[in-house]
Amino acid sequence: MKKRIFLSFLGALLLCVLLLTTSFTLIMFNINRDQEKAAARDRAVILADFLNLGIAGAVSDNIVLGNYARHDANSARITIIDFDGKVLLDSKGDAALMDNHSDREEFIAAIQSGSGDAIRHSETLALYTYYCAILLDDGRVLRVAMDMSNIDGVIYAIIPAIIGVTLLILVVGIASAHRLTVNIIRPIEHIDLSSEAIVPYDELVPYQRKIDRQKQEISEKIFALQERADTIEIITGAMREGLVLIDKDGIVLMANESAKNIFMSDTFGRDLMAQRNITHICRDIEFRRAVKQCLSGENTEIELMLGGRIYSVFFNPAMTSGFLRGENHIDGGIILIFDMTERYVSEKHRREFTANVSHELKTPLTAIIALGEMIENDIAKREDVKEFASKISEHANRLMSIINDIIKLSEFDEKKADTITEDFDLFALAENVADTLSENSKGVGIKITGERFNITANRRMIDELLYNLIDNGIKYNNDGGSVNLSLSGDGKSAKITVSDTGIGIPKEHLHRVFERFYRVDNSRSKKTGGTGLGLSIVKHIAEHHGGGVSVQSGDGEGTTVEVTIKGA
Repeated sequence: MKKRIFLSFLGALLLCVLLLTTSFTLIMFNINRDQEKAAARDRAVILADFLNLGIAGAVSDNIVLGNYARHDANSARITIIDFDGKVLLDSKGDAALMDNHSDREEFIAAIQSGSGDAIRHSETLALYTYYCAILLDDGRVLRVAMDMSNIDGVIYAIIPAIIGVTLLILVVGIASAHRLTVNIIRPIEHIDLSSEAIVPYDELVPYQRKIDRQKQEISEKIFALQERADTIEIITGAMREGLVLIDKDGIVLMANESAKNIFMSDTFGRDLMAQRNITHICRDIEFRRAVKQCLSGENTEIELMLGGRIYSVFFNPAMTSGFLRGENHIDGGIILIFDMTERYVSEKHRREFTANVSHELKTPLTAIIALGEMIENDIAKREDVKEFASKISEHANRLMSIINDIIKLSEFDEKKADTITEDFDLFALAENVADTLSENSKGVGIKITGERFNITANRRMIDELLYNLIDNGIKYNNDGGSVNLSLSGDGKSAKITVSDTGIGIPKEHLHRVFERFYRVDNSRSKKTGGTGLGLSIVKHIAEHHGGGVSVQSGDGEGTTVEVTIKGA
């Protein structure tokens, strides 16, 4: 704007200077020309009077002209023309050699009206010449010619002065234009648009009002956009799924916290994830291929192994429609990442559980069917029938035990476990369980230590928890070994610790002992009648009561299981 105003002032100044110079030059030219014409006319009048007097006194033209020439330092060219246009006399040329002048406009005007003048290029003098003609008393025409070149000389003489004045005007004008421009622009440049400023010029009031309205609209839109951005950030920040937005070049525009945790292991790296190329963050070949397909307009889904976890990754191109050409334009892509590890693990456990259940149920059922068919087909001897019936009963009880344990675990899985609680003496309950199991402890001693206190919990579940812990301590113990049960608590929570002197658990198996049907020693489990579900049930009971379970053991070092229970 400043440049445009300055150029406008400068253009106006140049135009004024040009008009002034041209006008001055024309005025000077016209003044000098008029002066020269007046001088020529004065000479013509004076000389005509002399010639008329000479005619009256019978004095020859040459004498008159000679006398006049002696008194006129700047003598003009004098020509006497007969009434028919023939040149009779010329002071600066041979009259006999001159053309007839009857067609000259000053001659014609003099014949018609007594005087006439004209300006034209003289072929004789090779100059622009002013001609003034006067009709003499005897019918001839006197013509006085004045050279106009002295006018150009005057103009040329004043041109340096004109140029000097013009340059001075331009310098002063440019400085003035710059100063005026600065003075005009300065108040506009210092307007504070962030407040209700008073505009320096009335012409700017409508623009100020429009700017104020636009500022208000922009503020409202920014506030609305900020609210939407905050809402989106809250939603995406709370998502367990990873969400990444990339532009058409694969540069990360936005990534929520879940995505940062998936791709970046350190805090510094998570902060720098934005503005990096997604293929530089994850260099998996399938992932890079899927990104490329996504940015070419294809929907893609892959499975990604990263950091020991399994993810299902969906790639969707972000496109805008081109209204003019009726085509879609790829602006970037949306990457959605689901952590499928638990599902895969659950599916794996389900398959393992199904296989284990089938195996565990098949073994006693096979034995029952085989023994039953032997009895039915009279293959078994009479004296063996009782023994076979005892084995059938034993396998049936084992089958019922497995089914009951599976039902209990299913209740926990489906959140249908019994929630009825009661206040009872935990130490007394432990004593009852120990008395029941001591009858068939096969020489393994059971010792209970700790304090007596009441706890509010599900009595049946806690009874089963204690039973499974002590029973395991007996089953996997050495001959003459011992099981120590220690109780401590404050009435609101309890810690149950069961230690045995048994065969122990190799450390590489400790992380799996709470899995369903998992056995460290299958041969011993079958011999002792274990189902492999006891510790899994213990874990679910502890978690059902808001607690947890841990195990410490080693091969041949015995086992210690610690359970925490929170009362209702």
